[in-house]
Amino acid sequence: MNIYYIVTLFFLLLASKANFLVESNLAWFGFEVFMIIIALYFNRVKKKDVQFFIVSSAIFFIYVLVRFKLNQLPTDYLKSDVFYFFKFVLTSYLFCLILKEKTLYYLVKVISHLAMISLVFYVLQFYQDGAIVKAIGKAFESITVETYSLRYTNFLIFTYDTIHYYRNSGFCWEPGAFGSFLTLALLFNFLTNDFKLNKEAFIITLAILTTVSTTAYLGVFLLFFLRYRVLNKGSKVTIIAFAIVLAIAIPNVPFLGEKIVEIYEQDIRDLKRIEELSTYYDDVQRQIPLNRFASVIFLYEQFDWKLFLGVSNQYDEYYINEYNINISNGIMDFITKFGVVGLFVLLYRFGKVCKVYLRKMEYVLYAILILLILSFGEPILMLPICVIFIFLPTFKNQDFSAISYAYRTKYLKVANTQ
Repeated sequence: MNIYYIVTLFFLLLASKANFLVESNLAWFGFEVFMIIIALYFNRVKKKDVQFFIVSSAIFFIYVLVRFKLNQLPTDYLKSDVFYFFKFVLTSYLFCLILKEKTLYYLVKVISHLAMISLVFYVLQFYQDGAIVKAIGKAFESITVETYSLRYTNFLIFTYDTIHYYRNSGFCWEPGAFGSFLTLALLFNFLTNDFKLNKEAFIITLAILTTVSTTAYLGVFLLFFLRYRVLNKGSKVTIIAFAIVLAIAIPNVPFLGEKIVEIYEQDIRDLKRIEELSTYYDDVQRQIPLNRFASVIFLYEQFDWKLFLGVSNQYDEYYINEYNINISNGIMDFITKFGVVGLFVLLYRFGKVCKVYLRKMEYVLYAILILLILSFGEPILMLPICVIFIFLPTFKNQDFSAISYAYRTKYLKVANTQ
């Protein structure tokens, strides 16, 4: 186990939003200090990298200051954005600074190992209603947290929630989030390994199946279609065939079509009786759990034109006194935090990373669509696992060494001459 592996492991544990470390500011900033020391010790800091970070930081702070002035929101909102920068953005930058061209390779490696561990505990959680994993979790939490839930337990590398007793949450806060992390890892694995079905691909795919996540399944379906296209085994007829299969599958597969329709219909009903729900959830001291579509409508009704630049990382304070809402749409969550402008910047930078590996814009668009599908269900775009895409393109000219010579020769050089 080398230093890159250790840094990646702790990066993922903090990005997981599931364990006691996530809630500790000391853990975040301690990890940042650790990464700064590692970057300096291994001479990973270059002048141009520091210059890029300074410019990026200036752009970020100018952006949040402008929208703060336009939206005329409390000073706490601006403080929250500054805190987000030094907690999430700085962590993401330092991670990329250390890993650079090895970033995607180590993300795949560590996530595949965590996926293997999750499969073991996933089997154990079916034994006596999860007695073993709950016992491990409670023992761990007894020395790490002051209070803990009766239904939810986490011990860094695995999470068990009795609500999701038949699904695999892995090291994330819930199965859908774990499915998103796994699908991104599978995408990274294909990009850096010529789209080969290697050992990591099989492990990650198996783990995705255990999440029973609609968004992860849809994302993986599109990812394998992307693989089919990239390997030059597809044609226009094949594209039409895949589209027909997907069109037939969505309304007929229960966890796809029926679930999506049920979620939409329930969301509309919830929005129509938001006052009633607010009273009920206040009485039981819980948040109103708005689902995917309801979250979009609710946030649009709250902020309207302000969504173009976004409101703040602390936007929920705007309505929380009236409606204690739990938002569950990652795309809308990110737009409300950083605006439509912020979303397009992130997607553009993500596309630039993918363009290093993919020879056609068509394939890059598929990759972007996969990210949007995953984030439609879970708020992953604002987490470091996605914030790294802001910085990764800076290192794209340093040669992502994991990509094979055969692939570079056959496709990338050809694309560069066109």
